[in-house]
Amino acid sequence: MQDDSQTIESKLLDLQLNRLDPEQAREVEEAVTTSADLAAKSRALRTLLGLLDAVEVPEPSADLADAVMARIDERTRPIPFKEMTPVSPVEGRRVSGRSVLSLRELIAIAACITLFVGVFVPGYQKAQNIARRNACRWGLRTVSLGMSAYAQQNDGYLPYFGYMPNASWLRTRTPNVPRYSNTRAMFVLLRQGLIPNDDPRVFICPSMPDARPMIARDYQRFDDFAEPANVSYSLLLMNVLKGWRVEKMDPQMVIAADANPLFDGRGGGHRISPYDDNAANSLAHENGAGQNAVYVGGTGGWFTRPTIGVDQDNIYRAGRLTHYTGVERPFGDTDTLLVP
Repeated sequence: MQDDSQTIESKLLDLQLNRLDPEQAREVEEAVTTSADLAAKSRALRTLLGLLDAVEVPEPSADLADAVMARIDERTRPIPFKEMTPVSPVEGRRVSGRSVLSLRELIAIAACITLFVGVFVPGYQKAQNIARRNACRWGLRTVSLGMSAYAQQNDGYLPYFGYMPNASWLRTRTPNVPRYSNTRAMFVLLRQGLIPNDDPRVFICPSMPDARPMIARDYQRFDDFAEPANVSYSLLLMNVLKGWRVEKMDPQMVIAADANPLFDGRGGGHRISPYDDNAANSLAHENGAGQNAVYVGGTGGWFTRPTIGVDQDNIYRAGRLTHYTGVERPFGDTDTLLVP
């Protein structure tokens, strides 16, 4: 489906320039009417071509062709070289034996290279890390705005699909244990058009090397992301008894953050050892330097520790539990538990 979309997109310019046969033109026009993305690109091309048509093109001069050919001949004319003069054997030995650079000069060059690497490379890496953090922060902020818009349309409730008792939010191999996918609560924002431009890259953090956005022509046909790699963030667990209502939540409740570092999606039980609240930052940025997080009210930022919930609650854990099988729930109305 993605290849078909790309093929249609490549024909948009030909459609505007009337270079397609009737059957091809009809195919492209039908695709434009069923895809908001293609329709936007078609409108942009039409506007651009209209601006180009409005520009008055001066008549070319009569000698334009001769001037161009003269310019080409001037640029491609062979460069004459001076005739080489022979060098005597004595002069040849004297020239070839001369040192190009002294040892002191070589040491100075090596020192300059070392200084350059030591000063500029770390600075470049730091700037790159900051850019990735900001991109993730923008993604989380966008998700937060989508959640707020959803709540306004649903009597103040965050996305809720009913309570599934004893369901596991982890991938589990235990028989007869139902699976609860928490990422559905983010996918519904994409499905209902609450994400700008229906862009699935909002859910991807560039610091996650294996992440890739879900690309589909029509998200209405799905109820969840295609694979875990389509989402880089962890969201407040939505499998609670009555659902989360924004007006009754503490403003210090974190609704989403960079990926929870305690669960890798392989299934089975997960034991946290040793227990240390301050050593469980997300691994999305610089191997655990910190995480981006956003609160229910829309505020947020970069934090160097995970204990940023209500009363210094660890946003990645349920209470002080050290072992998880996927059926754990928040310990109260102010206990934040962000899960994959």
